[in-house]
Amino acid sequence: MHEPSRYDHIVLVSVDTLRSDAMAAHPKPLWPHTYRGVRPVRTTVLDALAARGAYFPNMISAAPYTAASHGAIFTGRYPLHNGLHEFYNGSLQAPSVFTYGRDDGRRTVMKVDFPIILGKELGFTRDIDTYLIEKDDAFIDAVASADRTVALAHFGGVHVPYGFHNLTLGGDAYREKVAELEAALPDELPFVDRLVETYRDPEDADLLMRYKRITTYLHRQGAYDQLFQLYLDGVEHFLVTRLEGFLDRLAERVAATGKRMLLVLFADHGEEFDEQTNGHFNSMSEGVLRVPLFIVGDGIRPGTHEQRIRTVDIAPTVLDLAGVPVPDTESFDGRSLARVARGEARLDGDAPAVAESYNVELNDFIAFQERQLTGRPPGPLPHFLVGHAAYLGNRRVVRMARHYSDALQRATPCDSVRVERFDADGVPRAVPDDDGADLLAMLDDYRAALRESERTAVTDEMRGQLRSLGYSV
Repeated sequence: MHEPSRYDHIVLVSVDTLRSDAMAAHPKPLWPHTYRGVRPVRTTVLDALAARGAYFPNMISAAPYTAASHGAIFTGRYPLHNGLHEFYNGSLQAPSVFTYGRDDGRRTVMKVDFPIILGKELGFTRDIDTYLIEKDDAFIDAVASADRTVALAHFGGVHVPYGFHNLTLGGDAYREKVAELEAALPDELPFVDRLVETYRDPEDADLLMRYKRITTYLHRQGAYDQLFQLYLDGVEHFLVTRLEGFLDRLAERVAATGKRMLLVLFADHGEEFDEQTNGHFNSMSEGVLRVPLFIVGDGIRPGTHEQRIRTVDIAPTVLDLAGVPVPDTESFDGRSLARVARGEARLDGDAPAVAESYNVELNDFIAFQERQLTGRPPGPLPHFLVGHAAYLGNRRVVRMARHYSDALQRATPCDSVRVERFDADGVPRAVPDDDGADLLAMLDDYRAALRESERTAVTDEMRGQLRSLGYSV
């Protein structure tokens, strides 16, 4: 039997909002089938990772927003099974890769760009020894100075404002980009949300709101191609100005200590622009749900694996590759792909998958966050199902329960179902004569986790059996 490599450092790198085909090395990109006149961008660092390691370009995210998606990645369990399925509600309850790593005697490190989302409020700091906000070099120091780690570096640079993240990291290039975009638009731009994912000073917050107004205006004008180009340009800017240098410094520091590292880079969701979607949070678009996975390290065989996997497969794969023990009492919704990553096996077909979006009325969330950030009790934040999708073989179903309108500020109940089949290029095509009954049954089965347990009537016979076992009933 193969002995798993005992990597000293397990380093997870999350590139928030990176859709799978936003890179040159992708074998079958979706976006050229949707957008016209869009220029591909340089993605050298991602292309190099794809060549060096096990590359999975067809991974389905469990949710189209940061919190629930990362919860599924860290635990290997779908959102309805780990305590965190809504946009901003609940708390991560299931054991995570950090839980198992800490039990294995490893130091746990987490660096995030979105502390308001990936923070203590939703349970993400549990089992974390060192928690950092936007400090890339401090993260590298924390990993390199430890004997063994399980560590996460989360980057928000591909998220709006595309490529820049904030004023500290974006600097004058960020200011100049906003001014350039505004110069080509009317003076009066639409209202936008005031939501933030990290802490910002007044100038930084103003720049973000200006950038959001720009994208909201372009979306209202139906300038989807222009928005997608803005997104791709942001991907390139982030990769060149931040991620490439980070990965180089990390590799050099770890190599200097003589330690071995398993590098696992992934995304939580992608980005899309169409009549219903301006970004990702309410979308079941394939461009939003399909994200990449790269695994690089000693013993990992380079290769591209195009068949479908799920983000819930990441945790069991990482723990298996690194030989981190998991109690027999624990289980995952995902499966280990360790043998595939080592070149010992092939993917056995497309994995079945589910994805769901639970969201809120935008104005309710704005008011909730403002109360939270000013230290007042935020109160409840009612959520509702927006939509969900199920995948089986070369088909998927999308069922939407809410329709967003008024620049995504209002969600109206609806009931629409569409079944799609993936063609040879991986593009989903509508199949009007398919009712998707088997796929809808998958969704109903998954959503059974939301139902309250039925009360069981206790009979005199049951009481007698319990008393005979020593219980007082």
